[in-house]
Amino acid sequence: MKGRTRRLYEKALVELKREARGERVRPAFERKKQLYSEILETLKSSRSFLLIPVTGVDSNHVKRVRAALEKEGVKVKMYKPKIFLKAARDLGLKNIDKLESYLTQPLLYAFSDKHNVFELTHIVTSVKSYRRPLPGEVAETEIVIPAGPTDIPPGPMMSVFGRLRIPVQPREGKIHIMRDTVVAKPGQTISPELSSLMDKLGLTTVVIQIKPAVGYDEGTVIEGEDLILDIESYIQQFTSGYINALSVASEIALPVPEAMELSLRKAAMRAMMLSVELGVIDESNIELALRLAVARSLALGSAISDKADLGIEIAQPQPQQQPAAEKKEEKKEEQEEEEKKEVSEEELEQGLSALFG
Repeated sequence: MKGRTRRLYEKALVELKREARGERVRPAFERKKQLYSEILETLKSSRSFLLIPVTGVDSNHVKRVRAALEKEGVKVKMYKPKIFLKAARDLGLKNIDKLESYLTQPLLYAFSDKHNVFELTHIVTSVKSYRRPLPGEVAETEIVIPAGPTDIPPGPMMSVFGRLRIPVQPREGKIHIMRDTVVAKPGQTISPELSSLMDKLGLTTVVIQIKPAVGYDEGTVIEGEDLILDIESYIQQFTSGYINALSVASEIALPVPEAMELSLRKAAMRAMMLSVELGVIDESNIELALRLAVARSLALGSAISDKADLGIEIAQPQPQQQPAAEKKEEKKEEQEEEEKKEVSEEELEQGLSALFG
């Protein structure tokens, strides 16, 4: 082949290869372009999303999590990290670069136009599966082998139970576990023998639960641990705060319905106590005055009985049974104040006068 012909031939081969390469590249490029557009539209219509790691998680559990999210109208996808990050940046999402460090592993992307990240996290973490502990794993909680019959026939397995210090007996051709037995405490390593036994017994004590890596909610990036809320603790804190605020409001007579009602009850009770202390007795406080006099007399007699022979038997004061309605109305702090009130010198004199006339 002469020089000119050879050059033309080589040029034609290069063109053919270029065209063939272009035919192969074009479909892949079109798919990426289509995926990029899909991510853009999804981000535009979402107020929040989660990045959920799935590495090492049982595929059936991942399917259950996905189904739970989709049931609530959440869009769940798996995207290529680079394309997702480019789409998010091109869209101008605030603080999106903070997510880059999380995009190094297989992830589920959960998008919602109505849920916040805490609600999405609750959906994800509420899905739980169970499996047996694997050899070499560290027990997170106490593992107990329950008492009762098994389907394991007596034989070599009897020695396995013995090495694990599980009391057993052969009954009706099967091994029977005599009592509940703790075989691993938190922090202990699971032995192959224990893992195999739990597999034979069908015991699944390890909880499978996915925790989101990070959440994004209208420009705010929230890391995984901060996404999980202790709702019961928050309810207790709010309840305690409300009770304390109501107590303070009632003390200063804050003019709101909830506080005023309690303030009036406290004022009425204190006025009655004051009238009794001043000796202003009428039919409204006579019962309280008598109860108080009896209680103080008994307390005084009990206090001095070991120092003086009074010639009478001092009965131990019995706690008064309050009606349910009164218990509901009176606050705990006032009950404690009355129970803890000490006997003053003046009360001792009054008690002596009552005892000896």
